[in-house]
Amino acid sequence: MIDLNRLVPGGILTVLILVVFACGGQNGSQKQGSSALLIEGQDAQGKPVMHFDTLIHDFGTIIEGERVVCYFDYGNEGGEDLLITDVEATCGCTTPNWSREPLGPGEKETLEIIFDASGRSGEQRKLVTVKSNASNQVVQLTIRARINNSV
Repeated sequence: MIDLNRLVPGGILTVLILVVFACGGQNGSQKQGSSALLIEGQDAQGKPVMHFDTLIHDFGTIIEGERVVCYFDYGNEGGEDLLITDVEATCGCTTPNWSREPLGPGEKETLEIIFDASGRSGEQRKLVTVKSNASNQVVQLTIRARINNSV
């Protein structure tokens, strides 16, 4: 009889054989993956899902002291009402305006952002964080601008 422990140091082959038989030769990840998909699908149907058409707006080059406005269109792709609970900007120069009313499934709305370039120069990048009751509770928007101070 062949001594497998002598052929394979440390009994690695024995361990591999035991693992294969213990698992029944099946890969258990298939069952876990399919149930995870079901749970994810149920969450998407049972909760609002906030979807923005774009997450970044670039104003291009603007003049120092100028106030500019951009709009981010969004919709509710879920099965329940979407409610934006808060919108926070990283800087006082950026002012968000949004509807405080619930947005029904399939409905669309617009979030307005005003950027005040007073006292600013060079490249600017501001983040706006949108919080809601959606399955994707936090969405981060970005606005960019290059400020020209020589007018």
